[in-house]
Amino acid sequence: MRAVVDIGTNTVLMLVGRRTTDGHVHVVADHARITRLGQAVASTHRLHPDAVARTLAVLEEYRGIAERSGAEIVAVATEGVRLAEDAEAFLERGAAALGAEIRRISGDEEAELSYLSIAREIPGDGHLRVLDIGGGSTELVVGDGLRITDRRSHAIGSVRLFERFQKSDPPTRDEIAAIEAAARQAFHQQPLPPHPVLHGLAGTVTSAGALLRGLTTYDRELVDGQTCPTARIVALRDLLGRETLERRVARPILGKGRGDVIVAGLTILVAALHHCGADALVVRDRGLRWALL
Repeated sequence: MRAVVDIGTNTVLMLVGRRTTDGHVHVVADHARITRLGQAVASTHRLHPDAVARTLAVLEEYRGIAERSGAEIVAVATEGVRLAEDAEAFLERGAAALGAEIRRISGDEEAELSYLSIAREIPGDGHLRVLDIGGGSTELVVGDGLRITDRRSHAIGSVRLFERFQKSDPPTRDEIAAIEAAARQAFHQQPLPPHPVLHGLAGTVTSAGALLRGLTTYDRELVDGQTCPTARIVALRDLLGRETLERRVARPILGKGRGDVIVAGLTILVAALHHCGADALVVRDRGLRWALL
């Protein structure tokens, strides 16, 4: 049994389970806690004390869950920690709270793991594109079956671009346009021919899937695998972009942890879909923790 902990810029996730003899993943528990570890880190290059405290409390909680499950803990940290000049101090404190070493992974490894979490489930050697929108970075990976042909970790994320551009409530058209321009500029560094389908991961994407399903309580079985036309993603971004923060936070699927950054996250998603020439998004409740498990 293994407990994989993914310490992200916005969310700390833990997947407890094992890989079965037929290669499938048997999940015992899947937890997510929004701690916003990357609060202001892109501008200050230091981890905020309050964000560190929130994250350490979740790591202590996860340690207890893993111990009760008899699971070995494997932990990684991503862009929020990569950006921080005081990362080593956090990793030491985090390891003490979690009871296991925390490995800071590169953007390339994060991209590879995100891709493999999808590719290992799809038979054959067909063309596949995977997008992982995080709080601090966004990975866009291209491959054929399990073979990766192009991967890039872009320095854009829902928290990062929200903090940089979104100052009004609701955001102005110019603010949303500035977020989209930054995302398009980033993706422009990774030219790709058009492809009709993009597979998406992480909180922005799964929240969009749940909202488009009309869910009030998140249900991964209903969200994972659904196909959403690009036009519906654009319409959802525009709808939420017209709402106040109070209205977005009142949506049960979003709440305080994602209501503020969802417009920025969806704008990155819209830019990625256009960049890839994709007609549709496949929503996947997967991610690097699945590949590590």
